Amino acid sequence: MKISEKESLSLFRQSIKGDRYALEFLYKDNYDLLYNYGLKYSPDEDLVKDCIQDLFINIFYNSHIKIEHVVSARSYLLKALRNNLIYKILSEKNVSSLEDLEFNVPIDENLFDRMFPKSDEETLLAKKLIQAIGQLSSNQKSVLYLRYVKGFSHNEVAEVMNINPQSSMNLLNRALSKLRDVMDKTGGDVFYLTVVFCTILKFLIK
Repeated sequence: MKISEKESLSLFRQSIKGDRYALEFLYKDNYDLLYNYGLKYSPDEDLVKDCIQDLFINIFYNSHIKIEHVVSARSYLLKALRNNLIYKILSEKNVSSLEDLEFNVPIDENLFDRMFPKSDEETLLAKKLIQAIGQLSSNQKSVLYLRYVKGFSHNEVAEVMNINPQSSMNLLNRALSKLRDVMDKTGGDVFYLTVVFCTILKFLIK
């Protein structure tokens, strides 16, 4: 059972003060979230795991984290993991700039056939939605994932992506507008299909 955000922030504060039990609990409660998020930036499982380990070691030994500026524990953790991954990828993977890093959500398109066994039309529209999402920018895909799949508030999304909440809302609106433009050409209901997309992601990624 997941703990509340208030409890998570309390564990975060205790971890910074050197409480190993709080750190272990925080680690276990957020590991799946961090691991799955990390894989969106790099398919290298060992790299993602190393970055998660480094993140919690840094929390335990860094007493200078300004907790009053943290929106939520989970948004702080995702932001820190993202920064760790970016640093390691830039330094070790011969990536020249942040523009070369993509936020990707791999989808097994055969899943659509299993979800809509009696509706070729819905299967086709869902596949076209995935193709449309592929045309979004990395940041637009990221905000869609965090907002709709993980249920983050715009304040949390803003902290993860190092932007302000208004920019988070603008990114989401532009993403939905672009999806609407693409799907209008197919006659698909973009809102309905976005719900389908989120259902698929939640089924595939815990």
